[in-house]
Amino acid sequence: MMALLASVSAYLRLSAAGLGCVPWPACYQERSASVERQHHPVARLTHRVLAAGLGILVVVIVFAAVAMRPRRPGVVWAALLALALTVLLAMLGRATPTATGAGVAAANLLGGMAMAALLWWLALHPTPARARAHERPQWPAITMLALVLLQVVLGALISTNRAALACPTLPLCAEADGGVPAALHVAHRLLAGALVLAAAVVTIIYARSGGGRSRLAIAVAALVVVQAAAGATMVGSGFPLGLALVHHAGALLLLLAAVWMLSA
Repeated sequence: MMALLASVSAYLRLSAAGLGCVPWPACYQERSASVERQHHPVARLTHRVLAAGLGILVVVIVFAAVAMRPRRPGVVWAALLALALTVLLAMLGRATPTATGAGVAAANLLGGMAMAALLWWLALHPTPARARAHERPQWPAITMLALVLLQVVLGALISTNRAALACPTLPLCAEADGGVPAALHVAHRLLAGALVLAAAVVTIIYARSGGGRSRLAIAVAALVVVQAAAGATMVGSGFPLGLALVHHAGALLLLLAAVWMLSA
């Protein structure tokens, strides 16, 4: 539900920002009433229904975590953090019916990503006995997760600052001085290359130890390559809305896969 909610939220935010508008790119970043007040009634209703249902489920998760506390003591604090994130996202949603503020939009996007990752970790979190029985080297998975998190933050800053056109060329920006938005693009693309190399190294490390983590490392590496290809295609084709949504969904899947690899 959180993954679907994040995808619907991304559609509302990106379409309100003018991504995929006609005529492109002249209409992009236009802050007229016609752009900012797009209604998207079905998408907005879906967003509210999912948010309400998720809020109820998170309350249930808190009670379930308290009931399981003797066997899984760590889940209570994680469940309470999920509840706090739910309240924060609800407040952001109430305060911003339209995607007008870059800071609030970034907080909403990153909060949704964090919420999805936290709920996924709660679902995967092993009992202490199982965790001791499956101890494996953690630093490669932690490093991979840290790189993915940094890449998600950079992508969120580019998206919420409406900076798609700050660097419309590949592989890096053609302009000598594109300001902060162009610098974000360059950092995002350089880190994408670093992620591909890191994913290859982590896959090799875990392939030697075998087990489920090696398969997850391969899945993470495949998602990294797909994300890099989708990003390059998005830039080369002029930032269509559909590809931007695919890229957003891929980032969420990559984050969840990295969390899964750490928990395996």
